Amino acid sequence: MCECGFQTIQRSNWSIHKKSCKLVVTSDRELIATLKEQLAAKDRQIEQLIKRPRTVNNTTNNNRYAVEQHINVFGKESIDHISHEQMQALLADPANAVPQFIKLKHRRSLGGVNQNLRIPNQKRAIYQVVVSGEGEEKEWENKAKGEVLEQLYDDNSGHLEAEADEETRVGSRFLDHQEKVKASVDGEDGGRRYKDQLDKIHSVVTNL
Repeated sequence: MCECGFQTIQRSNWSIHKKSCKLVVTSDRELIATLKEQLAAKDRQIEQLIKRPRTVNNTTNNNRYAVEQHINVFGKESIDHISHEQMQALLADPANAVPQFIKLKHRRSLGGVNQNLRIPNQKRAIYQVVVSGEGEEKEWENKAKGEVLEQLYDDNSGHLEAEADEETRVGSRFLDHQEKVKASVDGEDGGRRYKDQLDKIHSVVTNL
């Protein structure tokens, strides 16, 4: 039954009436207008969701770049947990001293303060390190594997050299080994010793 009072059980009659009755046309237009408004409202909701800023709590997340603020920036690690005796034990094994020093420095049992280095994908030659971001924030940054390995060797071998006393047998052996590695960097022995050091460091980082 139409709002104008027209009534029929014949579909053909209703089709003819619908074309001529203003009330039916008005009703259809209102329905279409309502549907359009509903669709527009949904579109606005979607746009608001897209524009809404993503909240990042300051925790490390492998799928994001947020970093807990107590973690040290890469290259500025704390070594207060490493004793003099441990240092001397490292120096006593020159070939493994630098990789093992890195392992000891970045180990997980320190509350994560030096967990500023990771490999996000073993199939890619990319490392991620913690760097300073905007303000006081910190974030993960992608760096080439070779660049990070070289920095790790340079920084940590330099620290161990400063700890080595050339007047002692342990210190002298370590410093002699370091001279050979430095010569390897310059091309002596085809760079074998230096590459061996970088490979050992990479193995340590992989298992951090």
